[in-house]
Amino acid sequence: MYKPPLSQLADDILRTVPRDAEAPHYMEDSFRRKLEEAGRRESQMGLPRVRLGSIYLYRQEWADITERACLTRRQLQVVTLRLEGHTFEQIGEKYGTSKQGASRVFFQGAKKLAKAWLEYPYRGLPAAYEEETSRGLPNTR
Repeated sequence: MYKPPLSQLADDILRTVPRDAEAPHYMEDSFRRKLEEAGRRESQMGLPRVRLGSIYLYRQEWADITERACLTRRQLQVVTLRLEGHTFEQIGEKYGTSKQGASRVFFQGAKKLAKAWLEYPYRGLPAAYEEETSRGLPNTR
């Protein structure tokens, strides 16, 4: 599955925004510098790419662990939003609480998830599957 670079996605989004010469909401030079810096950081991170065959196993592992953790509905919502990249302040605003309240709910849920993950009998199976199925294959990462 092709994933365009972050800078290309940003350019595509910016093309859809009408520009107001009198009141620009960003400066193109500073925005371009920030995008380039983000691109460099992203390339240095070396984030692992998941093979399509492993996605099912990762999703199943997440579902099993969240079920074992017995998270409250709110904890699951806050953890999910945080993993999607929302800040505690944004989450707090969404649920009518402070960012400290959202943070507290997140860390309570994370504590339950960590305990459930340590007790999960199939912990790491997707990673092991990923490693075993990639042996002897050219590196496509």
